[in-house]
Parts: sequence; structure tokens; C-alpha cells
Amino acid sequence: MVLLLTLSAAGILYLLQMLYHKKYWDRGLEVQIRFDRRAVNEGEDSSLHEVIINRKAFPLLTLQVKFSVSRKLLFKEAENTATTDNNYRNDIFSVLSYEKISRTLPFRAEKRGYYQIWDLDLISYDLFHSRKSLVSRGTDTALYVYPRPIPFVQIRAPFQKMMGTLLTRKSSYEDPFEFRGLRPYQPQDPMKDINWKATARAGEFMVNVHDYTASRQVTIFLNLADDSSWHYERLFEDAIRLADTFAEQFLSQGIPVRLISNGTDVLTKEEFVLSAGAGLHHIRSVKEGLARLSDRCQDLKDLTPAITGELAGGHSTDLYLLISYSQKQGLLQAFDLLCRKASGSRWIAPLFKDMDFLPERCPAADPLRWEVSRIA
Repeated sequence: MVLLLTLSAAGILYLLQMLYHKKYWDRGLEVQIRFDRRAVNEGEDSSLHEVIINRKAFPLLTLQVKFSVSRKLLFKEAENTATTDNNYRNDIFSVLSYEKISRTLPFRAEKRGYYQIWDLDLISYDLFHSRKSLVSRGTDTALYVYPRPIPFVQIRAPFQKMMGTLLTRKSSYEDPFEFRGLRPYQPQDPMKDINWKATARAGEFMVNVHDYTASRQVTIFLNLADDSSWHYERLFEDAIRLADTFAEQFLSQGIPVRLISNGTDVLTKEEFVLSAGAGLHHIRSVKEGLARLSDRCQDLKDLTPAITGELAGGHSTDLYLLISYSQKQGLLQAFDLLCRKASGSRWIAPLFKDMDFLPERCPAADPLRWEVSRIA
């Protein structure tokens, strides 16, 4: 009789815990998967945080947290990770009543991109491991991996040459922020240009002399379409890095930058085009947009119409930079015409050492070959 009562009680207990687990196991259960930082540069280290909080008395003796993330994020600890087309994590926890568990997963951001967490599944078993329950949840965390910056020393010569065009005394547009010196007052000078401290020292009216700017805006054309059926990933990525580095350098000098690309934004599925802007916020917009560019280089739209559109609507004081490893004749001829209208503009061609360079197709663009190594 005692044995029968014991078995009956055990059976009731088993059914009660099974029913309770089925209905309430995920109540008060919070699982957070988030990146440690919003953005890092290509090649930098960061981490992913897992936080599990059980806000109820019922323990979860076995809780599996499964999710996937791009394999371009290289986790330093391979345990619980299966890598195929992506990294598939399967972490197992035992979460007691009212317990919080935190785990940090360090990784290296191997490649530029925009990364999210996919397929977050929570799997739990009842106290006797006889019943399995699963629920899927969404995540709102994302990581920008910016293009790896090119050291300034490597682009100093072409950058300074373009800045020399921007800051010239030959333009008819005077820049009040570029101070060059002093000279005696002349009747046609506006009163706002009088330097009162210099006037007091000299005993006569002295006015500020300003430098001139041939342009207060740079437009970067980033052509990622390839001429061949091969995808040259190193050329593709170096073109993006050049656009990022030049844009950041111009913006750091207070020069507004506009960016026009035929690369595809992975979020909008449209070509990435960024209106002119300046300041730190615009630097971030440039970097985030370039990070979101798809790796696909085939079937991209021709950038020639965007260049010819500038011929009709652009201003002679604008400066243009074309970054293109494609040497398609129509594209370069259109840019050559634009350069004749906007002198000082440039074409930079990232190419492997064994590739031909055809500067004669765009002579007015002050063509520059940018040599890219085939190995890391």
C-alpha cells in the first residue's frame, strides 16, 4: 500500500511538473544576445554577450540557447560552435530559481560588413528530461564592421594634391575661414574684414586676407562593377577602403563629401548614395554605408549615367574623385569630360601588379595606379 501511494504521488508529481513546465517554463525567462560595441574596424577584436535571467521560482535544469551569426566573426573559443556557411552556437545552461547568468564570447571581426544575430531558439526540458519545449525569439542587436583604414602616409601625396586644388588663391570664391595674412585697407573692402587689433598696432586700417576655395564639396564616385566574370575580392575591398579613407580625410578638413556608388546596400537593396554633408556624424554615415555594401560585384548598374548627369548639372567649382578598378572605356571617357570641367579631379585605379593600367583613357583625371597585393 505504501509503495502504491509512493508511486501514485510520484506520478502526480511527474504530471504536475510536466504540465507546469509546458505552460510556464518560458515565463519570466529573459535571454539577451548583444554585441559589446556598435561598430569596430575590420580586424579589431570585440565580444558578444549572452545574458540569461530566470525571474521565477521554477528552475530550468537544462536550457539550450541556439543562434547563428556570420562566420566572418571569428570566435576565439570554438567550443559549442559549428562553422559551415555561418557560425552556429549551441550553449547549454542550468538556470536556477531567480538566477542571472552572463557569458562573454570574444571574437575578431575578420571582414567588413553589417552583422546580425539570426535564429535565436531557446530549448528546455522538464525536470525528468522527458519533454522538450522550444520557443524562437527575435534579437535587435547589430554590429558594423567598418572598412580597414588605409594609413594616411600611403594616400598623402594624392590627398594633398587635391587639397591644393581646394585651397587655391585663383578662385573667385573667398573662404572666410582660411586666414592668409593682412594688408592695408582699400575702399572696396567690407568693414567686417577690418582687423581692429592689427589696425591699432599699425596705426592704419588693416584688413584680413583670406585664402580661397575652388570647391567646398567633393564627390566620390565608387565604381564596384567588374569588367570580367571574376570577382577580385581584394580589389573590391581596397576600392571601398580608399573611398572610406579619402572621405574621412576630406571631412576632417571641413570639406563636405558626397558619395555615389553602384554597390548594393544590404539593408535597402538599393545603390548606396549619400548626399553631401560634413562633421563627425557624416563620417559615421559614410562608414556605416560602406560597411553595409554587399560583397556582390556582378550585375551592378553602370555608374556612367551618374557621371554624365554631373556634366549637365554639376558646378565647375566641385571636385570629383573616381575610384574604379574597372577601366571600361565609356565610364572613363565620361569622367574625363567631367575632369575637363572640374580641373583637379582624379581617378584612382586599385589594380594588381600584373594588371594593365590604361591612363590614356582618362588623361584629364590625373590618373593614379593604386597597387594591391594578391596576398594578405
